[in-house]
Amino acid sequence: MNLIRLLSGGLAIAAFSVLGTANAAPDGRELYIEHCSACHQMEGQSGIGLPLLNAKLADVSDNYLHSTIRLGRPGRVMPAFQRLSDAQVGAIVKFLRQRSETKEIVYSDEPVAGDAAHGQALYAENCVKCHGADGTGEGPGTGVTTSRERTFLVMPASISNTGFLASAPDQMIRRVIHVGRKSSGMPSFDGKLSETDIDDLVAYVRSFEQQERSVAEIDADERPTHVFESPHDFETTVKNVKAALTGANFRIFPDRLLEQGLTDEFSVNTRQVGVRFCNFNVLYGMLKIEPRLGVVLPCRITIMEREGGEVILVVPNLRVISRWFNNDELVGLWDRMEETFTNIIDEATL
Repeated sequence: MNLIRLLSGGLAIAAFSVLGTANAAPDGRELYIEHCSACHQMEGQSGIGLPLLNAKLADVSDNYLHSTIRLGRPGRVMPAFQRLSDAQVGAIVKFLRQRSETKEIVYSDEPVAGDAAHGQALYAENCVKCHGADGTGEGPGTGVTTSRERTFLVMPASISNTGFLASAPDQMIRRVIHVGRKSSGMPSFDGKLSETDIDDLVAYVRSFEQQERSVAEIDADERPTHVFESPHDFETTVKNVKAALTGANFRIFPDRLLEQGLTDEFSVNTRQVGVRFCNFNVLYGMLKIEPRLGVVLPCRITIMEREGGEVILVVPNLRVISRWFNNDELVGLWDRMEETFTNIIDEATL
């Protein structure tokens, strides 16, 4: 009987242990590393994504962070994390609070009553230069180009973005206008605008929800990569791609095997290679328009041989990728670059 009790007790402890593991709270730090650090970096210093500075986190509520993770910023780099559970999103928010040692600021849900028509006039006078006429942050010379000082390294917020407007309550927008956000270059309008003027500005910003956006047409299901079949064998395809790139005045960098660094050197598939290239004059022009491009350059065409001997080329779809940066100048430039890429592929696969 004692043995049976002992075994029963052991099984109960084991079952409790398994149940406890299954029900363990999500690890916010690990989730942040997996889903956020590639863009925002571990300390929030930014890269592709905007910086998550302590001063900024101190300005927002947990609900704002939760909603931002859940909804993202449609049309910009920040994706919507719809597949994460509420507990996982909450764990990421908790990790951000612990890392930054900030406490959330709680905003009232009470809407701001203001005159949107007057707010539009105030917006044109005080806000267009940074946030753009349509609130996208695409004012003439986005980022650090013509209308920005060289020290202005953060693109102004897209305050007409549906994800932002769904996440930010009126009272938060009002406070940011009132006190500013020094960490991102947003000035304070305290003393420059009256309380009524600020209310009117909030009303106008909120009216972006009802305004139709005119964006360059692009299919909703258009993928960020193009895949082409080559009529040639692997070696000929690689040779043709390099010849076409050289003819288009691109400098070619040493090849990089697709699996290099991801597995041991003896297991790397040598029939999958990335041809990397760049035109430095074009590169410097791009970086003046959009400094964040440094994390994705130089350009690459990936050539892969499948098991049956079929050779395919994988090329970035610049029409899609350029729109992640929400920069009209970049969109125009990369739409033209897309034509160049198409010509290169056509020449390589003749």
